[in-house]
Amino acid sequence: MNELKLCFSVATLLLLAGCKKAEPEAKASEGAASAQTASPSAARPKLGYVLHVLNDFTESIKRGAEDAGQALGADVDVQGPAGSSAQDAIAIFEGMVQRRLDGLVVVPAPGEVWVSPIRRAMKAKIPVLTANITSAQSDAPAWFGQDEYQSGVLLAESLRKVLGAKADAPGKVVVGICHPGLSVLTARYDGLVKGLAGTKLEVSQPRDVTVPNTTNYAAWESLTGANPSAVAFVGLCSMDVPNLAKLKARSGSAWLVAGYDLNQESLDALKTGKADLLLGQNPYLQGFLPVRALIEHLKSKKPLPKGWVDVGTEVVTPANVADVYAREVDREMGRKSYADRLKEQFVDLAAMAKPLPVEH
Repeated sequence: MNELKLCFSVATLLLLAGCKKAEPEAKASEGAASAQTASPSAARPKLGYVLHVLNDFTESIKRGAEDAGQALGADVDVQGPAGSSAQDAIAIFEGMVQRRLDGLVVVPAPGEVWVSPIRRAMKAKIPVLTANITSAQSDAPAWFGQDEYQSGVLLAESLRKVLGAKADAPGKVVVGICHPGLSVLTARYDGLVKGLAGTKLEVSQPRDVTVPNTTNYAAWESLTGANPSAVAFVGLCSMDVPNLAKLKARSGSAWLVAGYDLNQESLDALKTGKADLLLGQNPYLQGFLPVRALIEHLKSKKPLPKGWVDVGTEVVTPANVADVYAREVDREMGRKSYADRLKEQFVDLAAMAKPLPVEH
């Protein structure tokens, strides 16, 4: 009987020892599973992109951002306020921070009010990149956009070509600005003035034409009515050219229409002769490239670009509008066209980053 008790006790001790040894292994296994489920976005990052307003121009940014996520394996939530409200955009941004997304891109309009929100997000260990509008004091590592001042110079040079002999004669160029004081727009205006220096053309002060489409149209209607002898009207924002084209068609005027961005309505105006010159700032690339930079950083540990990634400026006239129109209007054709450019011109984003454009 004693021998039987001894054998039972030994067996019991061995069983308990085996259970105690297996317990840490089970916990380790549970910990590994927990670690895997705690960071599901490691394989497929969840990103946010906050636009400054929803319109035809930012629709191209949205398309680029979503295409980058689809091509590179990330979920990209693109949002923006219906009106041009910095407070509403910041509320969207802070909501994405609270959701603990893996990375954020923002169009910080105006840059100075975005300094604190961007810094708070980065302090929470969420990488933030900016596009279209700079916010240098926010310390966001990279900005994706065109050289706004040089785009104004390029606009002036192109306008002189379109005007031909009229550029050498006295005449007035009336300029509208939809958001007075916004740095990117004032830079465009300053570049335009610089580019037309030395001619006999008189460039007006930038007139406030507002952002909402109805008030923008009304502002241009007032300006064109007050300046019937102007040789050209130049808009610095995406909604200007469509409204100017309508006014030109209705009045039968001979003045030229020039401005920014390649939305379909502006391209239609160029194709039909109601507009004369457009400058594109590659909004699709402003959407695609910062999203790509975040995905490469989060998935492959590539360093984020430091400084400015120049997306370039594009001049569109009646001579090349047909090719540009197909790319910008047909989403699938645009995706293929931009894919080729991305492979050729934007191989290493960190290597091509440079200091921000000089403010003039």
